[in-house]
Amino acid sequence: MKRIRNKVYKEISDNQCEFIERQGTANAIYILRQIIEMTLEVNKDLYVCFIDYTKAFDRVRHEEIITILQQLNIDGKDLRIIKNIYWEQKAAVRVEEETSSFQNIKRGVRQGCVLSPDLFLPV
Repeated sequence: MKRIRNKVYKEISDNQCEFIERQGTANAIYILRQIIEMTLEVNKDLYVCFIDYTKAFDRVRHEEIITILQQLNIDGKDLRIIKNIYWEQKAAVRVEEETSSFQNIKRGVRQGCVLSPDLFLPV
């Protein structure tokens, strides 16, 4: 899966902090603080937008993932592995003794899967 990560990370901005080795929230906060200080020094307005990605992993459509991976020239064996992991997933809901019928899962990346950040970032 390192081949997939290498291709994905080539396309990711240097400003990306989450899921990137030796980056993280502390680095993002430091950079933002530097930008704020520089903006104050030159007496300019600064607009900052914070985006809440809560549940974002759950909302990514599988077709979109595959399309983007193909655009990144990920194909063959690697693409088949991803399709096998994410396609043909089914889920049912159980409440007490009742279980619903199984339904196909058509979106979302798996929580805790080592591939999930690599599949989510380019989307």
